[in-house]
Amino acid sequence: MPRRPAAASALLAALLLCASCSSTPGGPSGGSSPAGGGSTSTGGPTSATPSPVTTDATLAPRPAPAALEAATPVPSQELDASRGRLYCPKGTQEGCHGPADMPSYLGHVVAVTAPLFDANYGVENRPASFFFVPAGVTGPTACVKDDGTPEEYTSEDYSYCTEDKAIYVGQDALWQLYNGVGGAAPAFGYAHEWGHHIQNIKGVPAPETEEENMLLENQADCISGAWVAHAAQAGNLTYPGDLGDVNAMLAGIAPPGEGETGSPIEDRANAFMQGYTNGLPGCNSFFPETPIYAG
Repeated sequence: MPRRPAAASALLAALLLCASCSSTPGGPSGGSSPAGGGSTSTGGPTSATPSPVTTDATLAPRPAPAALEAATPVPSQELDASRGRLYCPKGTQEGCHGPADMPSYLGHVVAVTAPLFDANYGVENRPASFFFVPAGVTGPTACVKDDGTPEEYTSEDYSYCTEDKAIYVGQDALWQLYNGVGGAAPAFGYAHEWGHHIQNIKGVPAPETEEENMLLENQADCISGAWVAHAAQAGNLTYPGDLGDVNAMLAGIAPPGEGETGSPIEDRANAFMQGYTNGLPGCNSFFPETPIYAG
C-alpha cells in the first residue's frame, strides 16, 4: 500500500488470521506497505538514531544497526543458484532461508520482481531506492502525515513512499511474511508495492475517499497478479505451487490501517486474477482516465 505505516499489531493480526489458511497456494498519496532497485540504491532519507533492537525471538541476534541498508538485486547467476530455496512452505526453514538471511534474501526478491517492470517501463523508471530496514532502525521518510510530521520507516514496514519514490522493507515484516505466510509472499508483496510506484509515476490520483483507496489497492493487487503470470512464464515461480493460497497472501499484504475497513479479500483476489489473466493491460480498468499501461 502507499505509505501509511501499518502497525506491527495490524500485520501480526493479519498473519494470525492466516494460520487457518492453506499454506499452499502501496501508490499515490504518501503511504505504507512493498520495490525498487538499481544496481546501487542512492538517495532517500537519512536514518535517525536507532532504537533498541527488537526482542522478537524469531529473529537471529544482530548487532544494533545504525542506518538503513540499500537493497540491490542479486546477479542472475546467484538467483539461478538459489532458485531451489527461493520460496519455501510456510514455517519451513530447513534447506531454506533463515531469519539471519533476510537482508540477502531481499536482494533475491528485488531481482525476481524487477524483470516485468524493467521490460515494460524501463530500468530508468525503477523506484529511486530499495531499502532494507534492520530491526531497531527508525527514521523519517519524505512522506508526511496529516499533521505535517514525517512518516517514519521501521522494521515492521513493507511500504512505498510516493515522495521519495522508495520502497521500505523491514526485517520483522519480511521475516513474518516469509515464515508466517510463505516464501513467495515477500516477492508477491514487493510486486504490489512496485505497483504503487507505477501508479505514482503514471499519475494515478491520490485517493481522497475510502472507495478510491480500495481501488488503488485493488489495482496494485492486479499488477502483482500480472507479475505472477510473468514470473511463472519466466520460470521464476510456479503457480499455484509456490504462491499457495492467494487469499492468505493478500491478507498479509497491505492490511488496512487503523480505522480503515480495507478492501474485501474477495475483491482483492478478483483483482489479482484480472492481472494474472490479462496482464498489465487488464489493470487499466481501475482508473481508466490514467492508464498505467499504454502498450
